[in-house]
Amino acid sequence: MAQEEEADAGHSGESGGKGWIMGLVLATVLAGGAGAGMGFVLAPKFSATPPHENLAEQAQQQAQQEELSPLYTGDHIVVRLQPITTNLGAPQRSWARLEGALVVKRTEDMVDEQVQQELALRVQQDTLAFLRTISLKDLQGPGSLAFLRDDLNQRAKVRSEGRVEEFIILSLVVE
Repeated sequence: MAQEEEADAGHSGESGGKGWIMGLVLATVLAGGAGAGMGFVLAPKFSATPPHENLAEQAQQQAQQEELSPLYTGDHIVVRLQPITTNLGAPQRSWARLEGALVVKRTEDMVDEQVQQELALRVQQDTLAFLRTISLKDLQGPGSLAFLRDDLNQRAKVRSEGRVEEFIILSLVVE
């Protein structure tokens, strides 16, 4: 009789363990299905790149353009440069990223957008070459930004044969 009780106890233990495992498997399958279903429902609402990044960047560019435009109207045109990223002359591990714009006298040929872009490209290439020659020490201190701006103004005027009135530094990041 003791053997029968042990056999019954062993039987109920095995079926209890199988039931627990089956319940766990069933719960896992249900949770996975619910997660996949939510993924299919919510996936179209999300894009690959977060929309706030694109919107923030567009808003910043629009705000900068709006800030510049009212200041220079009538006989001036504001031409934005592409961001310039380069290493500095010393130390080699230091990098600079400069965003700028040119204030150009409005003339018949400067109304053409292709002429504006060619001028911007010439000034941008010269600015890139200039940034590669300066050192990190040249950008430190209270007056360094003013000196950099003056140097970039002079170089832009030379490259544009006097068409550029002013070189505007929109942002400068040095790492």
